[in-house]
Amino acid sequence: MSAQELFSILPLLLISAGIVFLLLQVSFWRHHTGALITTLITLTATIISCFWVGASLPANNGSIQVTALLSIDYNALFFCLLILVTAIAVSILGYNYLKLRCDLNRNPDSYPEEFYILLLLSILGATTLVFSNHFASFFLSIELVSLALYPLLGFIVNGNLSSKKDQLNSLESAFKYLILSALSTALGLFGIALIYAASGAVDFGSIATRMQDLSQTSALFATGTTLLVISVAFKLSLVPFHIWTPDVFQGAPTPVTALIATVGKTAVIAFLLRFFNVLNLYQSPILIDLLSIAAIASMLIGNLLALMQSDVKRLLAYSSIGHIGYLIVAFIIGNSSFGTEAVIYYMVAYVITTLGAFAIIGLIADSAEAAQLGNGKTRNADETYHRDFYRGLLWRSPWLASCFALMLLSLAGIPLTIGFIGKFYVFSAGVEGKMWPLLAGVVIGSALGLFYYLRLLLTMVQRDAADVNNHTETLQITTSGQVLIASLSAALVLFGIFPQILINWINAL
Repeated sequence: MSAQELFSILPLLLISAGIVFLLLQVSFWRHHTGALITTLITLTATIISCFWVGASLPANNGSIQVTALLSIDYNALFFCLLILVTAIAVSILGYNYLKLRCDLNRNPDSYPEEFYILLLLSILGATTLVFSNHFASFFLSIELVSLALYPLLGFIVNGNLSSKKDQLNSLESAFKYLILSALSTALGLFGIALIYAASGAVDFGSIATRMQDLSQTSALFATGTTLLVISVAFKLSLVPFHIWTPDVFQGAPTPVTALIATVGKTAVIAFLLRFFNVLNLYQSPILIDLLSIAAIASMLIGNLLALMQSDVKRLLAYSSIGHIGYLIVAFIIGNSSFGTEAVIYYMVAYVITTLGAFAIIGLIADSAEAAQLGNGKTRNADETYHRDFYRGLLWRSPWLASCFALMLLSLAGIPLTIGFIGKFYVFSAGVEGKMWPLLAGVVIGSALGLFYYLRLLLTMVQRDAADVNNHTETLQITTSGQVLIASLSAALVLFGIFPQILINWINAL
């Protein structure tokens, strides 16, 4: 490996070094804030390294091949930056979440530092997946993400002040994800084996070269790619592979829910873009039809089921299913420059709004939990995340309610938000590709989404005396939480009013 190749994987090396350092730090010095600081330093240094690596990429092709496993290019570095920034937000949310629920005086074994080790491991897997150009690196990276998520989903058990019901729900979410993820992995491995049997190669470049002598209608190759796409569809929560999503989102700790809803999907979309572009799978009618059916089903079923939810986390879970359906509409024409631009822009919009929504409901739940613990009680999470708990939020905390309203309006695709520009990109991509059934799904799904987003907004502005009296505690949000929410809200409005800033950056990739 040359010095240039070694330098190009500097982001991965820094994350790995941060994990090792944090492991040693926790071995000798147990300190929650210290673990957070080490995590933030690691992520910040990795973000800086991404810019260094980007500046060193050759101008002729804009990519560096690191052995047969990894390929470093501008698109991958952009997705890597998006993942790292999201990880910083999740680590801050995790700190606020665990600080309330881990009482070392009552339970000396309740240490939260493991959360940050697992978080960095999942980020290492996600960033490696973004750079993957080989089925070996793909499988190892996606499994690293999954193996880190299993204990993270059940991390409420580590919070000894959490109620027994919350702990059981957390364990249930981890167990469901474990079982279904194992099934997804088995399908993916079988698909990879069939692709290897058909092409005799496992790196994407060699497969693409040998496909010139292999008809894409080959039953063996078509079956293998279909199984692989089905495996990936599970990670994206595309219908009908979405069944795990609402239960896992509801039972998991809210910071982990935000992680799996943003980082996991970003990494998988980045991998799919590379895989489809290198192998030119956009010319495969079987895969395009499969993705089209899944997209329409996700947009309609995701939004229809969201209408029936009273739990806000489950509502956002079904909402995310619908939004990934919108994203697939742009992805289907991703072989064009406009299609790739649409996918990246919508991915940024989805991450900002989804992360902001989960951050707000998580910090509100933390505030309610702190108020109850101050009274010597514990609150059932089912009550904290119920839609009625947000009744009158505008009058109890106008700032929080305004930020939450911005996130919901962006998810609904209302003008002057980044979500509107993202929806416009998706619609334009559908028109360019003349995908009229998919466009009909986008319109109907957006109309359904607008209803339940506005219903939640109406709940926040309602001021019924009896309901307000039931929730009289003051919402005390930590300073770090306020800065995080303000930053996400500012980005949402900035890229909604001045989208050309982000568009120019994407076009420069």
